[in-house]
Amino acid sequence: MSGSLQDSYAKHLPCAKYGYPLWMPEPMGTLPEDYLERGLQIGDVGTVDREGWFDVLFNICKGSNNALHVCRGVPKNFQPVQPVKDADVRCSDNAISAGAIHSSGITRHLQPDNLSRLFDYEFDLSTRAGAILILPSGAESQQLSPPEQFLEVARVNALDWYKFAKACYKGHLDRSLYLITGFYKARSWSLGSFEKSTGDIGKILARRHPDNPNVYKLESSCRADLRHSSVADVSGSVNQAVFITGFKITVRSWLPDPVVSPILESETLSILACMFKVCLSWLLGFFDGYKHLPQISMEHCPQLSQPFHPSDIINRFLLNKKPDAEVAITHDSQWMDMMKD
Repeated sequence: MSGSLQDSYAKHLPCAKYGYPLWMPEPMGTLPEDYLERGLQIGDVGTVDREGWFDVLFNICKGSNNALHVCRGVPKNFQPVQPVKDADVRCSDNAISAGAIHSSGITRHLQPDNLSRLFDYEFDLSTRAGAILILPSGAESQQLSPPEQFLEVARVNALDWYKFAKACYKGHLDRSLYLITGFYKARSWSLGSFEKSTGDIGKILARRHPDNPNVYKLESSCRADLRHSSVADVSGSVNQAVFITGFKITVRSWLPDPVVSPILESETLSILACMFKVCLSWLLGFFDGYKHLPQISMEHCPQLSQPFHPSDIINRFLLNKKPDAEVAITHDSQWMDMMKD
């Protein structure tokens, strides 16, 4: 597949309703036990790599002596924010119903309760590329409300966070930071992305895994990357972050000693309206119709590990518009609202 696994998956899976999709929803094995049981948490600051992992660097709601911070420490001038109150988090136990989410050009023919069939799902693929996510038990959701209560701490500390992250990656940081304000978590999942060399109809087939009926095993008739959650845990903890939402924090350049200067937020509707056109044209590949917009370079940079994210495009636009700004900050809800039907 062209591009990274995370890049291809995030470009094609519909995400306007739920947030940014992760190719690796499971928590990284190097995290403390609390994270292995619960998964990503509100207040996590980290990066998404090319493989689709969310690498948690620290959490702004946890003290410096928390188990999460034992290995890497915390940024300079770190002061944890007040713990998030239950009243500030919107929770839904059935935020996404059981079933499949997929890109346009995919047609589903079978329903999962049809036990007389060899496969539980059959999808026809009429487009050259696309993505699919199956959630056998649906997904739960937690969202900080309002997420802007984390904005000020991000604004004040963004450059210190970047210095810290750069040190964590041994002086090489080519990804923007992510401050999580919400997520959708599932007990189990199956996902994939595909590319076809021709316009012929391809297929993705899904059947329940013989070792765990809560997991679907995927097969494809065309070139595809496919994976599913672990079959070992039959009961399954709801710790798999299939979608995340939060603030994307982008520094203009990766300088060893960045100078503090004004920080931007993407708040104006005019800028967001322009960025909707940029995001949409970039996603669909139709740049010619928007030549009147400010030029933003979208060349693929194979040496960088930054996978596709709409907020990164918005932040780059903002930094191009304001040369004196060092950092731009955008919340996922801004592009999500614009891309909904």
